[in-house]
Amino acid sequence: MTEEQSVPQDTASESANQPALDIVAVHHWDSPIYNGEDTAGTDPTNFLMEVTDQRHGNGQLFVDVASEDGDDVMSAAFEIGNLPQSRTQCQVVHLHFGNEELAISLYKQGDAYILRPEHGVSVLPTTLPNGERAFIVRQ
Repeated sequence: MTEEQSVPQDTASESANQPALDIVAVHHWDSPIYNGEDTAGTDPTNFLMEVTDQRHGNGQLFVDVASEDGDDVMSAAFEIGNLPQSRTQCQVVHLHFGNEELAISLYKQGDAYILRPEHGVSVLPTTLPNGERAFIVRQ
């Protein structure tokens, strides 16, 4: 860009504050598509993954994974935060029901994670088909 073509200062600062979007069709992590194998007969993707990078603007990174029709969205927001009533900063991931309602926050503390459900959210024990223990997070 020449000096005459340069972006005005206030426009440049506005674009720096805009989140960078990245939407990609995705498959199962072990799909032959990712292994460079023949993909004839492979089911088409039914999911999209969107990454919204706001790290330079507010220190957050958002990842949304949804079916292609936009239903059944899984949303996560990564940031540096604090445990409630604490001044110690730590890594945090917030999981949302859909795009808006907070489900749980997961705080990294040393070699451990602290799981904090949002008010009105239940964490219920369950057993997976292979016999492993797990938890269901529900509104």
